[in-house]
Amino acid sequence: MQLEECIDLEIVKTEKRRLEIFLGILSIGLILLFLNITLFPITISEVFLDERSMKLGIYTSIGFIVLLLLSRMMVGKISSCEKPLPVWYKYYSILLDSIVPFIWLYFIIKWEGNGIFLDSPLIFIFVPIIIVSALHLSLWLSFLNGLIIAILYAVITFWAFENYDTSYMLPSLVYYTKAIMFLIAGACAGLVARELKKRLTISIETQEERDQIESLFSKQVSKEVVRALKEAGGASFKIKASVMFLDIRDFTQKVQLLSPEDVNAFQNRFFGPIMDCIHDNNGMINQLMGDGLMASFASEDGDTPENAFKAARDILSKVSQMNKSEWSEKIKVGIGIHNGEIIAGNIGNSTRQQFSISGIPVITAARLEQLTKDYNCSWLVSATFYENIRHLAKTGTSLGAVKLKGIDQEMEIIKLA
Repeated sequence: MQLEECIDLEIVKTEKRRLEIFLGILSIGLILLFLNITLFPITISEVFLDERSMKLGIYTSIGFIVLLLLSRMMVGKISSCEKPLPVWYKYYSILLDSIVPFIWLYFIIKWEGNGIFLDSPLIFIFVPIIIVSALHLSLWLSFLNGLIIAILYAVITFWAFENYDTSYMLPSLVYYTKAIMFLIAGACAGLVARELKKRLTISIETQEERDQIESLFSKQVSKEVVRALKEAGGASFKIKASVMFLDIRDFTQKVQLLSPEDVNAFQNRFFGPIMDCIHDNNGMINQLMGDGLMASFASEDGDTPENAFKAARDILSKVSQMNKSEWSEKIKVGIGIHNGEIIAGNIGNSTRQQFSISGIPVITAARLEQLTKDYNCSWLVSATFYENIRHLAKTGTSLGAVKLKGIDQEMEIIKLA
């Protein structure tokens, strides 16, 4: 997904939050209005001499809430379709937030015949309106919001001072100054919106880079390992796995007369299908050498010997097919598999690291692969591994206990092919 599309979708989400915040504020305001009417009816009647004034306040608040609910439903549908907000909606929301409170203020001053309502607590509604306008993530929309509020307040101030009683009010300059403060507040909200958008852009770009790196990394290691690495914070961790080593027999003799290009072509033709066999059985390539590879098989539940067995079986079948159809000289391979608890993680320094696995199972699998040459076979596994896949390979032949190089205790090994 393109960066601009991601930002547009985030703006839709912030618009939903903006409307929800505003709905909460208006709902609280409406509740306070009803409480004042209920608890202080005499005071209310002294403030509002015209019966229409209080009713208009209630109707305006309810109407405003209804319009915001409709806007919230509209934005919800846009969000579900993963589309950006239409341009017309952005200006509609700015005009709606700015104009509706002034409708009430205009009629209250006109009906009551007194400009003192310019000091009404209702004016404070413009504070959250300007603050939450930053969630538009647009400098110009927030500035426009403050500009419209400032202009309307200045106009209604001029009209009130020209036509109605203002003897109990502060000088008109105070109210014009308040209009300027609304404009400044809109500009400040716009600057906050720009900063939020900038940080959001950086966050999305960083996340996209991480996703790309993780995607590339996931092609080389399993999703389970990627998840384990993230949970471990990049540090090494222990996991049960089956480890496979594969080696091409007499590789040096086969390629010593070939050009580098031909060697590379041979490796691609050979290892491509082999790697497919491993990936198809949920394995991962930990290391790829010129004449062999190391692979491991693990899942969220731990060791997966069956996957390792199936992968090795598929590899030997694929090699047999390639020997019949692709190679003039028969290719032989040796495979060794053992399972147990390994250590996986990034090895290196702060400038360069490489994902690797280590532990006794890794050493054992490597030794078993080397022993296939001594026993003139293609596939050796440990007895521990064989116990897990006996139901799949009932023809395994025990070669007895063998002392492996670098391993203190003797280990029973099984010949599978």
